[in-house]
Amino acid sequence: MATEFYQKFYCMKIWSNYLFNFMVLCLLSCLLIWLTDKYILTSEFFIRNGQYLSGKPDQELVVYNLLQKWIYASAITYLAVRIIAVALILYTALYLSEVSVSFPQLLRITTLSEFVFLLPATIKFLHFYYSDPVFTLEEWQRYYALSALMLVGNIPADWHYALQTINLFEVAYWFLLAAGIQKETQLSYDSSLKIVIRVYLPALLIWIALLTFSSIIYFPATS
Repeated sequence: MATEFYQKFYCMKIWSNYLFNFMVLCLLSCLLIWLTDKYILTSEFFIRNGQYLSGKPDQELVVYNLLQKWIYASAITYLAVRIIAVALILYTALYLSEVSVSFPQLLRITTLSEFVFLLPATIKFLHFYYSDPVFTLEEWQRYYALSALMLVGNIPADWHYALQTINLFEVAYWFLLAAGIQKETQLSYDSSLKIVIRVYLPALLIWIALLTFSSIIYFPATS
């Protein structure tokens, strides 16, 4: 049922251009960042948690505003790199399988599928917006709705990203990619899903392993 709804949504003319889709995705992502900065991760929040940004009380707001510009830029850059990388991985797999599909079509598939990750970000914002205002930075960093990290106790910060990535929204992302591939090719849904799992999942595991290993090597204090 969800797959049929996504395919109808996918076929809407408004979503036919992957550049437009990417702009909407970036706009919504930046809106969530702005709301988070305005109502949750404020400069007062960092001071209250002993996380001084500059070390000089009169410079805290200046440094905070400067950091926000980098956050927006890094978020957009991350989205672009992730979408292009996933599209390239899928394009290579489909090309080797002799399945005819263009790279722009795969960019459209990956961009639209990426919208699913706005859900956990929205849930996280609403959770902390309506919860007790006195919470720590560690509690904010640990929270990721419907993830494996929410099921475990205290663990080193190096493992947070790996456990956050294991979540139901990530699994939904695989199914959305498969639905998009099915719509753009002559493959069945099962065949499309097998391709996604066969090529995307190993790449994701390698990325998690590299990031976790690098974190342990360069930031041993958090291990």
